[in-house]
Amino acid sequence: MITIGKMSKACQVSIKTLRWYDQIGLLKPEHTDEKTGFRYYSSEQIEQVLLIRRYKRFGFSLSEIAGLLKADRAQISQALQEKLLQIQEQIDDLYQMKSEIRQILNGSPERIAMNSSIELIETKKTPVYSLRTSASISQYGDLMSRLFKEAAGKGIKPCGAPGTRYYDAEFDPEKTDLEVFFPACHPKEANDEIGGFLCVRILHSGSYSTLNESYGMALKWIEENGYSIIHAPYELYLSDPHSTPDPSEWKTEIYFPVQKKD
Repeated sequence: MITIGKMSKACQVSIKTLRWYDQIGLLKPEHTDEKTGFRYYSSEQIEQVLLIRRYKRFGFSLSEIAGLLKADRAQISQALQEKLLQIQEQIDDLYQMKSEIRQILNGSPERIAMNSSIELIETKKTPVYSLRTSASISQYGDLMSRLFKEAAGKGIKPCGAPGTRYYDAEFDPEKTDLEVFFPACHPKEANDEIGGFLCVRILHSGSYSTLNESYGMALKWIEENGYSIIHAPYELYLSDPHSTPDPSEWKTEIYFPVQKKD
C-alpha cells in the first residue's frame, strides 16, 4: 500500500488535492484507517492519478474527468476529439488577438479603430426559414447546424447568407433569446421574415470576436444622429469560415431597425 505522502511525491500532486479528490468521490483511497484517518493507495491507482493530471492539463473539468475515468475507449476518443476542436478554436482566437494587437500598434492604440462602414438604408422584407430559441452564445454553431439539418429534412434550401437576430434587451452570453435563419427561396417555405424597416447597416470586417466594437460604434452613430432602435437587430454572415479561414477577411452585415426621434 502507498501512503498519501508517497503518492503525492511520486505523482507531483499535493496532499490537499488528493484529499479533495477523496471528498468529491473522484479518487477514493484503496484503504482509509478508521482510527488514524490515514489514506492508503494501491499501485494501480498511480495510473488514475496520472490520468487525472493529464485530463486537467487538457482543460477538462473535474466532473468531466470523473466521467472519463469510467468511460470506454470510444467515449474517451470522442471526448478528446471534441477537446481538440476546442483547443483549435482557442488557437485561432489567440492568433486573431495577435493580429489585432499588431494592427492597433500600427494605428492609434488609445482609440477603438473604426473597422466598419455605416449607412442608413431602407430594407425590403425578406422571407426566412428560422429557428428561435434561448441558448448560450457558445451553442451558436450547434443551433445553426440544427437549422440547416431541419430545413434539409423538409427539402428547404437557403437562398442567401445565413444570419442571427437577437431579441434580448440586455446581453447575456449564457442565456440569449436568439433566432438563426437563412433566406427562403420561396415564401411558402418561410416561417418568419427580416427587413421592411429603415435600418442602420454596418459592414463589419474581421473576426466575430470584434463584432462588439461595430455594435458599439453603430449605437454611437444612432444616438448622435437622433435615431432610436425599434426592432431586434440582426446579422448576415457574408463569409463562410470554411472557405475563408482567415478571420481578418470575414465580412458581416449588422442591421439595426430605426426611426427618427420626435
